[in-house]
Parts: sequence; C-alpha cells; structure tokens
Amino acid sequence: MKLVLFNYNCPCCGENFKVAQLPPHAYGEFLLRRRGRDAIRYLDAINDRPYAEVSDEIDKILLAKKGRSFENSDVLQKVFGAIACDPDFDGEQFEIGLPPPCPVCGNQGGFSWRMTEPIETADVEVAPITHTLWNKLSHQEKIIRIGEKLAEI
Repeated sequence: MKLVLFNYNCPCCGENFKVAQLPPHAYGEFLLRRRGRDAIRYLDAINDRPYAEVSDEIDKILLAKKGRSFENSDVLQKVFGAIACDPDFDGEQFEIGLPPPCPVCGNQGGFSWRMTEPIETADVEVAPITHTLWNKLSHQEKIIRIGEKLAEI
C-alpha cells in the first residue's frame, strides 16, 4: 500500500520521526493502531459491512437520545475498534485515530506533525482489519456490545 510520510515531533522527549499515513484525500479509509506497539491495520470503511452495522446502530441509539448529529461519526470512530475489530495477537485493541508511538519514549499523544515537503511516499504492507469475533455474534449480542461501549464514553 502506498502511504505518505509525515514528520512527527514527540512532546515528551523531542524525538523527530517519520510515520507512514494514508494520504490526506483518502475518504472513508482509516489506519487503525494499537497502544504500546507500532502495529497498524487498514479499514476501507465504505465497503466494510461491520462498520456499516455499527454505524447504523449507533445512529439509532444516539438519535433516540439527542437527535441526529455530526458527532455520531466521531463516536463511531472512537468505539469501532473495541466493538467490531479483532484485537492484536496479545489482545490489545486497534483504534481509529490513535497516533503512532514515539520510537524513543513510547508516548502516543500530543504530537505536532506535518506532511513531508517535498512529499515522500513509502510502500508499506498493511494487513486489513478483521472482524472474526464480531461476525460470530448474533444481532442481539451485537446491539448489547454496542450499548455497553457507548455507556463507557
């Protein structure tokens, strides 16, 4: 997969490092990361059935509570990995929007970042996110799982 390189600066240790990301124009596509290790998975949300299922249920639940809102997509992205995505080999969940870990101190937040100039790209092998556990659930179990995650935020 051809990704664009971004320059990151860690606020904790000052390390500057490059990270491969999706191009800024990648609509409906996400790289999911996990905490504590630089592992990524790819999600084509437009063509991902579990993403649509979770989105529809979140819309129903939030519509009943407060009406339609653009915040629904933010909620969806925040909880999707924990609801419908298979964890990494050690049980750690993948998350949409999680920054990469600093290669020096492991920090995963508060970075300043910008695309490389001139633009640099890298071919990176990225496995697709999987939904084996989600696909084994009944419709009712899926609704319960979504409701539990929404109650946590």
